[in-house]
Amino acid sequence: MVMKKFLAVIFITLAIISLLQGQKVANYSYKLDNGIIIKSEKCWNQVWVTQQFGPFAGTDKTPVTLNTRILGELTENFSFKLLSGGKEVKVQDAKPGTYVMKVTSRLKGKPGQLSFDIENVEIKPQQKTTVSVILYDYQLRIDEVAGSQNGLSAFSSGVERYKGLSEQNPTCGIPTFYAKGAHDKPVTPSETASGNKKGKMKPGTYDVLLTLGSPANPQKIWLENFQMKPDITYNITTNLNAGIVQYTGTNKEVKAIHIYPAGTADRQKGTAAPDKNFEIIRCETQSVTSACPPGTYDMLLNIGNGAKYEWRKNIAVTTGRRTEVK
Repeated sequence: MVMKKFLAVIFITLAIISLLQGQKVANYSYKLDNGIIIKSEKCWNQVWVTQQFGPFAGTDKTPVTLNTRILGELTENFSFKLLSGGKEVKVQDAKPGTYVMKVTSRLKGKPGQLSFDIENVEIKPQQKTTVSVILYDYQLRIDEVAGSQNGLSAFSSGVERYKGLSEQNPTCGIPTFYAKGAHDKPVTPSETASGNKKGKMKPGTYDVLLTLGSPANPQKIWLENFQMKPDITYNITTNLNAGIVQYTGTNKEVKAIHIYPAGTADRQKGTAAPDKNFEIIRCETQSVTSACPPGTYDMLLNIGNGAKYEWRKNIAVTTGRRTEVK
């Protein structure tokens, strides 16, 4: 699988903007209780936000509510506060106007917290505002195991396409260590094994870079302020919370699948052909499945190494499931 530009959902240090209903999502923060701060660059993660307005039901007088949906294993137990001019406003007392909704959730699987602000939340007179959030991000699990390492710290890194299904690409998820706050020169491990995905380090505090995707278009996950103690093994698992795409048709001349945002096929004029500017992923072979972020896509079948192309429109990919393209 070759990762390509995902223009609709590019993220730089998780500063995320949703274009739906004018909602801007800011101050995205992903922290573990052990002090590790998780930041991403050019990854698939996304926050979708919409707000709707309707009448109050029964005796309900709360002017705003939050509905959430999580794609895969990530968080639970959401709560929110309303802010106006930087000051908290009790939800029951909120008057018509525009607010910032500060959303907080506990991480699943490892103690920590994920939070973000939704701007331009509107409350209208005599109406109830429903803010709906769909959240997609990678789950980072770091298990600590005590055991003699001759005074060193040990590490291992693994990647799951989704919970229970490992990524077999040996280059996916190799960690690189840097001194805290100094990303210009990596620190060489004391020992390495398994293609640099396992090894030992001198105890200390590091910023750890996990690299996914292809060399041409890498996805980067930073684990900042990673404190490594002597005689502790740190098993790092990155769960992509992705779906699986595979060609299962009968045409043996299909050599690749090019994946695009839904609607690309209808916008393209003339003969079906690849468009590198909007290509998200290219699945190179029929026999190997490829991880893909959840969503709805137009998929272009590459027949005979470019001799012919055919569109398959509106193909839905779901976290934790295999999608067959025919």
